[in-house]
This record gives sequence, C-alpha cells and structure tokens, in this order.
Amino acid sequence: MKKVIAVVFLVLLLGAVTSYAAGLKVGDKIGDFKLKAALDDKEYTLSSPEYAGRVVYIVYASSSSADDNDHVTEAIKANKDIDRLKSENKYVGLGIGNEKDSPVPNFMIKIIAKRKQKSSGAIILLDPDFTIGNLVGAPHKIATSILVDKQRVVRYIYSGKTPMENIPKLIDLIKKYAEEK
Repeated sequence: MKKVIAVVFLVLLLGAVTSYAAGLKVGDKIGDFKLKAALDDKEYTLSSPEYAGRVVYIVYASSSSADDNDHVTEAIKANKDIDRLKSENKYVGLGIGNEKDSPVPNFMIKIIAKRKQKSSGAIILLDPDFTIGNLVGAPHKIATSILVDKQRVVRYIYSGKTPMENIPKLIDLIKKYAEEK
C-alpha cells in the first residue's frame, strides 16, 4: 500500500511540475532572445528593426514539423488586409527552426530554411539548443505557432498542426493588434 501511495504522490508531483513548466499562455509576455539567421548568420532579436513595433507571428518548428502550418502561412499571405499591414510595417512573420530536435544535418536545415524563407517571406532563425522551445514551452518535434503584439504579449499560441477553424481567429487577432497604436 505504501508503494502505491508513493507512486501516486510521484505522479501528482510530476504532473504539477510539468504543468508549471508548461510555458507561455495567452496574456503572458514573451522574453526577448537572440538567434542567428539560417541564411546569413546575422543575429536578430524581437527588438531588431525588422520586428520592433510590429505584431509578430512566430512559427517554431523542427525539420520534421516544418510544413505542419503551411496552410496558415498561405491563408495569412492571401489576406489583403494583412498584406497591407505588412507593407505598412505593422505586421511581420518569423520562422524559427529547432535544430536540436532535427534528425537531419544542419546543412539540410539550412536548405529547408531557404525554401521556407522564399515561400513565406519571413526571416528564418535557428535555435541550436532548444532555447526558444523552452522559453515558449513548445513540445519537442511539434510545431508551435505564437502571435505576439507590439508589446510582446502573447495573443495566440498553439502547438501542433493548427486546425482550419483557428485560422480566421488568428487573422482577426493579427489585424486587431496590428492596428492598435
């Protein structure tokens, strides 16, 4: 009986620790970070001129989940309001490649990043040691989408392949927060 109680206690304790370390939630502020670009090794932060003062839609993925949210990227690119917001420097996309969990060599990750950068128009950064995954609470090898407003408050976060029904909500959130002063 003592063993059963000890096992139950350990499971509850592990569950509490896991839920505490679950990462960012809507309403949390994301911390700044510094990562190098996949294509030119230039360092970027959320304070870099390319992102400062803009709403940022971040897709964090490993090579095995790199295409999981292409349908979201295509819907965002097809939206004329978001295209306008992008041209007004109020919105930008950002891709972050999780190198630590990727089973393919780094040169292949750079090839994937180049393809993604060309198709999405977003700068692709590389996370060699899962720093951002830990920061946002992303599950390993699963794509995570995060929308942050101009003050870097998380307005949307989803791990896994984004359901089609979430896309209109995400687009509305981008428009809403990009238009705020």
